[in-house]
Amino acid sequence: NIISLSLGTAIGWLSPFLPLLISTDSPLDHGPVTDVQATWIASLLCIGAFGGTFLFGWSAERFGRKASLLATAVPLICFWGCVAFGTTVEVLYVARLLAGLGAAGVFLLVPMYITEIAEDRIRGTLGSLFILFLNIGTLMSFVMGSYLSYHMTAYILFSLPIVFFALFLQFPETPQYLIRRNRVRDAESSLKYLRGYTSTPDHLEMLRSEMDGLLVQVSGEKDSTEQNSISLTDFASPSARKALLIGLVLVSLNQLSGCFALINYTAQIFADAGSDLDPNMAAIVVGAIQIIGSYGSTIIVDRCQRKHVYIVTSFFAAIGLFAMGTHGYLKSQHVDVSAINWIPVASLSFVIFIASVGLLPLTFVILSEILPPKVRGLGGSLCTAFLWMISFLVVKYFPAMVELIGLHGCMWVFSAVCLTAGLFNAIFIPETRGRSIEQIIHAMENNIKS
Repeated sequence: NIISLSLGTAIGWLSPFLPLLISTDSPLDHGPVTDVQATWIASLLCIGAFGGTFLFGWSAERFGRKASLLATAVPLICFWGCVAFGTTVEVLYVARLLAGLGAAGVFLLVPMYITEIAEDRIRGTLGSLFILFLNIGTLMSFVMGSYLSYHMTAYILFSLPIVFFALFLQFPETPQYLIRRNRVRDAESSLKYLRGYTSTPDHLEMLRSEMDGLLVQVSGEKDSTEQNSISLTDFASPSARKALLIGLVLVSLNQLSGCFALINYTAQIFADAGSDLDPNMAAIVVGAIQIIGSYGSTIIVDRCQRKHVYIVTSFFAAIGLFAMGTHGYLKSQHVDVSAINWIPVASLSFVIFIASVGLLPLTFVILSEILPPKVRGLGGSLCTAFLWMISFLVVKYFPAMVELIGLHGCMWVFSAVCLTAGLFNAIFIPETRGRSIEQIIHAMENNIKS
């Protein structure tokens, strides 16, 4: 998750530095960027991620999870290089495309790697660390962007993907992937390393038992000669088809909830909402609250029913967004709201906190759990690509939507989406906490919700 931290800094970089880039103090040679250029800088990350999803999805099956995860460091290193040494808006366009390429790999591969190495009892906790580290990285950028220069921030954060690459080299490939490639001995060594098994009789028995379970799981898939030719026909089974459809809806609701757009434009939103707090300081407050929420998620995700956490957090996020929209509407109608100018910061902080507890991290935990192992790579790629396509539309046209229906209208739309997300989970998604992958697939096939 050091790579998740690095990606968080790349995503969070925009909020503190967008106001600088559009100001007369812009560090670029040609001066301030235009409003249109600013929306492209914001949204091109999603375009890079859309293409990168298929690249890393293919790579995960062809070269393995470990090699592909190592490769995600390269575009993030290049991103910070472009920011540090680029002097034109075109270089920033390239930088954001590269950041998107890295984001695609991280969003796809970190949950996939964690799902395949984790024990059932802690899979949810380990999976939710992804969003926690992503949020810590975002806060790092908010803080550094407020107190350090444009170039100094880039020079420092340049080191994170390099550190990840150096440290992750020692970790093994996932046992599941190795078994699918008929490398059973290597899979056994990997599992032994991951579980900390020694040569004692008890440990050897546990190793044999877990290996037998993995071998049975893989034997239920097509034989190894067909493993390399995964295609859309592999989604013919009811569980795979249903999992893909649920995944596509989940990632759509994740982005249409507006949380990613709100993070990209945090400082700008507070300035437009008329908050008394300095916009960059408000962004830091929100970033810190986001981390608290993410940490809360790691604590409760394996202690509470996933469905209950997702549904409750979705409904509360809807309430928070509705409150922020109502404040904005009253302000647009020239009602004196000076006495309640704390509402934008409080509401957005509450929304980010509650979404970080359940709605945002559980999307990726559930997605990685409900996809059958055979199609996890391709299915994850399709869902992640769709996520970035929706994300591009939301981030690119969020300013235009604010112009069209007002900030309050956007908040109300996001609120309705969060409400829909809770209802969708309640009706269509099975509980996954503490269940093996086989049990989850069985629940999908038999429409078991609890």
